[in-house]
Parts: sequence; structure tokens; C-alpha cells
Amino acid sequence: MLSASNISTECVHRSIACNRGTGTADIHPLTDSIVYGGGCSGLVLIRSGYQYSVKHYTSVSSAITAAVWVKQEEGEVAVMGCDKGDVILWNVASNTTLTVCKHSQSLVCVAAIAHQGSVVVTSCGSDSLVKIHSVMLGEGGSEIGSITVPRQGFALCCTMFTLQDTLLLALGSDNSSISLYTLSEGSGTVLLTTLTGHEDWVRGLDFRASNYGGLLASASQDHYIRLWNISRVENKGENETHFKLKEKMFQVQGTQFRVSVESILLGHDNWVTSARWISNGKLLSASMDKTLIIWDQGSDGLWSESVHVGEVGGNNLGLFGALPTSDANIFISHSFQGAFQAWRSTDSGWVGIPMPGGHFNAAKDLCWSPSGQYLLTASTDQSVRVSAEWRGGGGGWYEVARSQIHGHDMSCVHCISDSQYLSGSEEKVLRVFQATSTFFSNLSAITGCSVDAGGGVDHVIGAHIPALGLSNKAITSEDMANTPVQHEGTASIKDCDIPYQVAFAPADLTTPPVEEVLLQNTLWPEVHKLYGHGYEVYQCTASPDSRLLATSCKAAQQQFAVVILWRVGSWNKVAELCHHKLTVTRMSFSPDSQYLLSVSRDRDWAVWDVSALSDTTPEHSITPLATSPPKAHSRIIWDCSWFPEDLSFATVSRDKRLVLWDRAEGRSWTLGCSQAFDTPVTAVDVSVDGLILLGFESGSLKICRRTPQNTVQTLHEVPIQQCVTHSINTVQWRPMRTGKQETETLISGEGEGKGVKVTGKSEEEHCGRCKEFAACSEDGSVLVIRTSLQES
Repeated sequence: MLSASNISTECVHRSIACNRGTGTADIHPLTDSIVYGGGCSGLVLIRSGYQYSVKHYTSVSSAITAAVWVKQEEGEVAVMGCDKGDVILWNVASNTTLTVCKHSQSLVCVAAIAHQGSVVVTSCGSDSLVKIHSVMLGEGGSEIGSITVPRQGFALCCTMFTLQDTLLLALGSDNSSISLYTLSEGSGTVLLTTLTGHEDWVRGLDFRASNYGGLLASASQDHYIRLWNISRVENKGENETHFKLKEKMFQVQGTQFRVSVESILLGHDNWVTSARWISNGKLLSASMDKTLIIWDQGSDGLWSESVHVGEVGGNNLGLFGALPTSDANIFISHSFQGAFQAWRSTDSGWVGIPMPGGHFNAAKDLCWSPSGQYLLTASTDQSVRVSAEWRGGGGGWYEVARSQIHGHDMSCVHCISDSQYLSGSEEKVLRVFQATSTFFSNLSAITGCSVDAGGGVDHVIGAHIPALGLSNKAITSEDMANTPVQHEGTASIKDCDIPYQVAFAPADLTTPPVEEVLLQNTLWPEVHKLYGHGYEVYQCTASPDSRLLATSCKAAQQQFAVVILWRVGSWNKVAELCHHKLTVTRMSFSPDSQYLLSVSRDRDWAVWDVSALSDTTPEHSITPLATSPPKAHSRIIWDCSWFPEDLSFATVSRDKRLVLWDRAEGRSWTLGCSQAFDTPVTAVDVSVDGLILLGFESGSLKICRRTPQNTVQTLHEVPIQQCVTHSINTVQWRPMRTGKQETETLISGEGEGKGVKVTGKSEEEHCGRCKEFAACSEDGSVLVIRTSLQES
């Protein structure tokens, strides 16, 4: 028998995109770990060889708008700025946080450096204030001083460094200038000089020290990078008779320094968002033109670009951060849509490497494929993504396809089979997508499981989105054979029978795809549209036997709060189920596909008998088999799930209750038992062995069971370090194969004899008594958590 003491959990996958901004990610100069803000979470990616994976996680009260490492010789301590104005110091090793100070408005950027036994933190807010604090780890801190940006402007970037053992602060602002200050606890902040020359906002600053000064690199929206040479004046009279550039002079600890323009670098075609020094003395810059450039100083003293990498096409809007590793072998950036992109040096040049990523908006729904090989997630970032576990390399979960990139916010997704899924968005149309043969061959290579694509998908190798279109159009092998070639492996856009929006090249992958491939070469073609709802689609599901689909839309009146049933294959509407008065929030077919359970915002549930439905069934012939008694729930019912054997089911609601309903005589259901919790319950799923998985509005997760005494027992509460801080939208147990040998599952496709055969090791053979489940959250997080179960 299971008890709370013999269940443990481990978060094996956590994905969320980097928040949008130039200072939301930073790389550690010694360990190469990356700290970044994702939603309201601070995350750390650790490096292992050429791979990165999420290792550490903490949560804060609001969205993170800035994140940097403390510049120090050892240890990993980060500083994060939040949307609500909090500045937080995060000790990663102990996973403890300390609030340093608070601004009245959102944080724009932060900087931190270890200096004379304490950590000096600079925070720049949209309240036009710059605050500097000295913090002793674990003890709190004190304010050194503050700076008010003139004319209610903003300091957009900052960095700190030392000259003559004195701490200096450089601020880049929206008036196109750079201000240099000295910092000390005794005298506070003292303005040294102001550097002018840029013609637009300064977005990035970084300093490289030398024996008698150093180089300050500034990146600006005027497309230029300026290198400012800060050097000590040895002799006030030197070079007075020779031509020299305009200089600014300032004094630190009695020593005179000059600042002059060393070089002006032009190579980007759009805003330069970041410039970072590399350990080998070169400079790395990132731009909104989607490129990274490495700048090198030649023997003649002139700076020029030596490496130019980036992406062509896709729908990304540019790159924000430039993050070089300590060995200068990997360069990383994050895009406007939060995706990390990385390149590493090889004998044949710079090549892209896969990086963890995720949704950059709320993750609304998820669904495992029937075989459990991959996970579909739908988000209001207008995409459906496919994730799977990489069995090669260092392992871990990665995005293996971006099957749908849409023009509307996605609201729901559900697998019909391993080769098809149904999705809905904030439009009145539902769309059916078909996997490609390229996807199955790549999935087999990445996951290590044998996948045999049937005839239904054999000739379709990819998809493209036409200009100004929303429907993914199929690309067949015949299309590629008849298409002129522009360069090796890429279809030409000009004189092409198919109106490609981007160049498509079917990629044979053995590793997870990089961002550019995900955007251009992993779409699934749309095979059918379903019309019938009067308002935006809200929810969809499919029967376990892949015979029927059920869909619902947003509704404020009973005439629109209908559940439409569709026949898979013919795609005909076979019934409209009318009972609810408001939006139907979730539907679930019974394990034998005979019954459909629907729950609604009207606090009611209904069970429908759908066993006899066919294409010829009159649409008005179905009435509810059973409905909920009055006041069964006092608030919105968010979710429902069937138990595997006895046709009992569970409902969860905003009234903070889980209610179990038992099958009674006379084809009805009665209240079995209920359990109240501290926060609203937003998601539920019941496993094949009766474990009840619950997701909460607070972001927490619990595993429960029904006891022989007809009560609900909480077996395990997932530790807060493995959860999220926003509402859980969907939870689902991963389908688990049984037996000790390889299993084969034939997933039906369209037409007789067409389908997908999946062969792989059973879950029990992989990890003994392990079960996995997935959860998605309103902050964009997607979790895969492994539970280890031991019978007592």
C-alpha cells in the first residue's frame, strides 16, 4: 500500500522562455552558468560540455525584468530586479533570497560586484532613480547613495568596476550619454564625467580592465558600438603638440585619468542591444538584426569583425543578450521571444547547438501522445510545441518540433493519435494537424525509440505558412523534387510553385533542433478545419478510441454553451450537446469511450452517453444521462477526470474542493466523498492505478488517493522548489506501458492500414516503479515530474 512516506518526486524537466529585455540573462565568468528570469522565476542553466540544462530555480512575487551574477572570485550569487520594484539577492547554493531594496516602479537594470568584503548592488528603476546598496551576505545591507536621472529619464544599463581600488559606476541612459560616478560609503556617489557621442539610447555597457585603466564598451540603438579608452595620465604635458582626439579628464584618489574614443564599430544593421568582453580580449555584440558579431583588434590596432553568426528568416525579432563562455568556445544569446540560441566553435566553423527553451506566455494546455513518447503544449504565445526526452548526449528534455505557429493565442490542444492532434485558439475554428515523416524519423533518432511512419504520412516531409496565411500547407517529396534549388539543401523562394514564406530544408537530426530549425523546418501540415462554434474555442478533447472529438467555446449565454461532437476521419458534426448555461471549461471521455463528462462555469457537470453516435445520428437526439445535484460546487468547476475501472469520476473547483462521484444504479452518479484544500483547485487527472493528481491556483501540486474508508488522503505534496508560483492550467499523467519487454503500439491514421508503429522499452523497465506527469502554468512554465513509488 502506498503512503506519504514512500513517494518522492524529482523535476526532470522545466521549461520557460527568458523574459524579454536586454538585461534579463547573465553568464557567470568562471562556471559558465546562466542566470535568467523566466516569468516570476529565477532559473540557472548549468553547463556540461556543450550542453546546458536547468538546475536551480527560485520564485519571486512578480515578473523578473533584470538578472545578473555578482562579480566575485567564487560562489554563485545573483541579483534580480522585479516588475514591482523589488531588488532581490539570490544565493544559489543555499537557495535563499534577500530583498535588498525596493523601487516604486519596475526595475530596468541591475549590476552587482563584490568589493571589500561586501556586495555592492546598483539598481535602476523606471521611477528615474538609481539606488546603490552595500550588502553583507545573510545580514542585510545599507544604502550607499542614490542618483536621480535628469528630466525623469531612465538609466537603461549599468556596470561597475574598480580603478585605483575605487569603485566606479557607469550608467547608460535614454539621453544617449554615459555617466561615470565614484561610489563610497563615506561620500556616496560623485559624478566624474559624462561621455557623449551616441545618437540613440545606450543599451549595453561592459568594462575590460588593463594595467593602467581599461576599455569601456557601449552598445546603442544607433547601430554603433563605441570603445572608450580609460587610461592613467602619466605626464600632463605629453603629446600636447600632436593631434589627438577629444578627451574627458577626471581624477580618482589623486590620480588623473583620461577618457577618449578608442574605436567606433559598425557592423550591425539594427539596434545593438549588448556588448560583452570575451576572456581572450575580443568583443561579442548582439543586435536586433538577429546576429552576433565577434570583434578582434588586429596587429595594426584596428578593430574588425572576425566572426558573424545568426539566423536568416523565421519570425524572431532580434537578439538581446551577448553571453560568451569563459573558454570563448560557446556564444549564447536570447531572442525577442525568449529563446536561447548558442553557437560553438568547431574545426569547420561556428555551428548551432540545442538550448533549453520554452513558452514566453501562458501555457494553457498540454497533452501526452498516446504512446507517451512526446508532449504537446499550447500557449498564448501563439504556438504549439512538441517536447521529448533526448536519450543521447547528456540527456534531458528538449523541444523537438514547433508544429504550429499561429496568428491567434492558443487555448487548447489534444492528441487524436500519435500522428494527429486537434488544437483551438482565440478564433471560432478548430484545426487538425498531421505529423510528417521527417518528424517521426527525427523523433526516433532523438529519443532512441523505434518509430515506423505509416503510409498516411510517408510522402509529407514538412509544411510552410503562406504569406498572410494561418494554415500550414503540406510540402511533399514531389514538391521538393520539382522545386529549383537556390543553394545546397534549401528550396528557392523565387520561381517556386509553392509560395514559401521561408526557405524549407528537411533536416535529418540526431540531436534536438536549434531555434532556427524549429522555426522553419518543423511545422506540421494542417489537414482539416472544424467550423461550428459561435465564439472563440475554449477546450477540446478526443475519445481514447480515437473515434470522437468534443469541443467547446467561450459562452455567456446558454445557446452558445454547447459541446459539439465530431467524427474523426469524416470530420462531420454528429451532435450538439445542450445543457450548460456558461462556458464549458473541460470535457473528458470515459476510459471505454462510452461516456462524455463535461463541467462548466455554471457550477454544473453533465454525463452524456455517446456510445451509439454515428455520422447519421440526429443532432437533437442526446440529452444528459446525469447532471450534478444542486450546489454540488459553489464556484466554477475547472476540471474533471474519470477513474479507470468503475466509471466514477472527480471534479475540482474554485471553491477549493475535490469531489469524487460514484456510479449508482439506474445509470446515475452520486456524491462519494470530498476534500477541501487551502487554495482553489484548478486541474485534476487520475492515473491508471487510481492516483489523483491535483494542480492548484497557487502553483502547487499534490498526489492523493481514495482510501478504503471513502476519504481522500494526500500522499505527497510536491516540494515548492519543484513547483511554480502561478496557477496550474492542466496536469496529466504520462501514458505508461506495462510489461518487461519491448512493446508495439499501432496508432491509427486516416484510411485503412495507415498509421504509426511505435516500439520502445516499457516505462517500468526504464525506471522501475516510476511514474511521470506533466503540468503547465499561467506563467508559461511546463514541468515534467518523475514520481518514485514504493509499496509498503
